[in-house]
Amino acid sequence: MSLKKTVAQLVTLAVVGLAVLLGWFAWDHYTRSPWTRDARVRADVVTLSAEVSGRIISLQVQDNQHVQKGQLLLEIDPARYALAVEHAKRSVEVAKATEGQSKASIISSEALLKQRQSEEQRRRTLKQRFAISGEEWEKSSTEVAVAQADLLRNQANLGLAQANVQLAIAALTQAELDLQRTRVVAPVSGYVTNLLTREGDFASGGGALLALVDSQSFYVSGYFEETKLPRIEEGDRVRIELMSGETFGGTVQSIAFAIADRENSPGSRLLANINPSYTWVKLAQRVPVRIQIDADYIAKNSLRAGTTATVTVMENRDNQATH
Repeated sequence: MSLKKTVAQLVTLAVVGLAVLLGWFAWDHYTRSPWTRDARVRADVVTLSAEVSGRIISLQVQDNQHVQKGQLLLEIDPARYALAVEHAKRSVEVAKATEGQSKASIISSEALLKQRQSEEQRRRTLKQRFAISGEEWEKSSTEVAVAQADLLRNQANLGLAQANVQLAIAALTQAELDLQRTRVVAPVSGYVTNLLTREGDFASGGGALLALVDSQSFYVSGYFEETKLPRIEEGDRVRIELMSGETFGGTVQSIAFAIADRENSPGSRLLANINPSYTWVKLAQRVPVRIQIDADYIAKNSLRAGTTATVTVMENRDNQATH
């Protein structure tokens, strides 16, 4: 009877020990194993805005359409911008004509100054010989001064004319740039998403027109608990499983260095405002880990940003030995 009781006790202890061991492994796997069900497929979204204002006269894309970099997306009425270019061209021509007149005036002034200086030199010689009066020499000297002042004035006018030419050229460049900006092209290859713009709408300068998802920028952002970060390193291989069932590989690209601290918001005079109440049950913070999707994943073009995924980090032996 005692033997049966002893065996029963041993079996009970073995079962309890096994349960404790399994519970420990389950707890370690849940709290320490580098995996998370809180992951999202992400992509860079380019928001395209109108750089000039006007009526949209042509919309070349549809919602969810794939476009190539440089492809025309829409066109804003270019009429008044083309007119501005022509006006700017005429302004450049007028400014250059004025510059030419100023150069001609300088040439004329230089010739007149040389003539007046020659006359003044000749009369100086005659005055020294007492052939003419001092009054006549002073008159020629005054004429030289007047000619010099006229030359300086014309040189100043030339500088102003040259500045006006530069301003007119700058205005022409701006007008041509505005005309070019009436054509909105795709800055990257990607997908037009949630298209609300319609042909005939009025586009305001700086107003958003459409969103373009960069098709070459898809990645996965996994939110791992801080207890699991010691087992994650850049370059680690990961397995990604979407909620829809697709499974593919990736590589840990980087780990975020900071997250917001909700317990420390700025108070008065920018002093720390610490929450006086403390919860004894503390949950592990989740830190974003950026994961690069394998380039050879054949269904990469069918990914949708914002969808849910489960990420499991495949720990290598070096990491296992370290941790």
